[in-house]
Amino acid sequence: MKPRREVIMISVTDTLAPRTGGEYVYRVMKEEMLMQEYKVHEVSVPFLLKRLMKQSNLPIEFENFYRILLHFRCVFESLLRRCQRRYLVITSSSPAFPVFGHLVYHQPKAGICCRIGREYLSLYEKIALTFHENEMLSPIWLLAKKSHCLHLSNSLFTKDLIKKLYGLDSLVLYPPVQISVMLRRSIQNQKFFGIIVARPKAITGISFLPKIVRGLPKDVRFIVIGEADSVGLNVIQNLKRKGVNINYLGYVDEQTKARLFNTFSHYLHLSLNEPFGITVVEAMAAGCIPIAPKSGGIPEYVPHNLLYDSPSKAAEKIIAKVGLEDRHLKMQLRNIAKQYGEEKFRIKFVAYLKALENLV
Repeated sequence: MKPRREVIMISVTDTLAPRTGGEYVYRVMKEEMLMQEYKVHEVSVPFLLKRLMKQSNLPIEFENFYRILLHFRCVFESLLRRCQRRYLVITSSSPAFPVFGHLVYHQPKAGICCRIGREYLSLYEKIALTFHENEMLSPIWLLAKKSHCLHLSNSLFTKDLIKKLYGLDSLVLYPPVQISVMLRRSIQNQKFFGIIVARPKAITGISFLPKIVRGLPKDVRFIVIGEADSVGLNVIQNLKRKGVNINYLGYVDEQTKARLFNTFSHYLHLSLNEPFGITVVEAMAAGCIPIAPKSGGIPEYVPHNLLYDSPSKAAEKIIAKVGLEDRHLKMQLRNIAKQYGEEKFRIKFVAYLKALENLV
């Protein structure tokens, strides 16, 4: 039997302690490659950054500067590994992270190619999105993308986006969603009418929440989960001061998230141009009705009547308690969510990996 080649993963994700959907995707990739007996090496910017900050006792205010330096370190690392032909290089390469490699899995940030709400982003986030949207600002990327052999996109939206922005053809491989814990609970006919909001950050649209709340009765209950940035904390505090029934729980584990999705009736998604929307699928698996923007990759799987194109439309759907006692709709949503289970992703990813191994 031909021995497996060595794989090096070079990314901007933390697979050791994933806290986002994108990081979880790379952890599943790594786990599956190890199961397939590949020898996997990993160069992760978040892991390197944590180690650098801890060992050198560096001031936190320079974190983004050190992150950029580590990006350059990854570029040189990838170029070296490409020259050492025994490696397959898998990366999350982009104009903002121009890494040489064989396989690239594209999962762009929410808000890409969307001007609405950009004024709330940090300077670092604004610069990163500018690079993502203007590849001519990244000469290294123009070279790096010629080294890539296979591009995978996490949705049809992403496939069209990278074709438009970078002239790249790709295959769609929808990401895995950790729905098993959501499926352990039965779908309740009666749920507490309340709204869950996740990822309270500027880049994921938390600044739109006050515009939606403006059209709602004050007694509508909101639960906010996930790590907040300064914009998110300010939004939550301001809404509380105005008498809105809103509670912030911070980061919660998967079991707690499943319990909340199973208890509350609706999940309000705020991100515009979200390339896929893993949290939306998690909510659907638990029978929690998503109310989500009609943009990005979300319309590829969420029923049309649950989408909104303005804050007032989102408020209307909340007031109408859309789907609250509709067991048929909840079962339909759960069945859609099942299409994005881990196993399907693993099978397709390994098939692409083996085809690439034979190619290079």
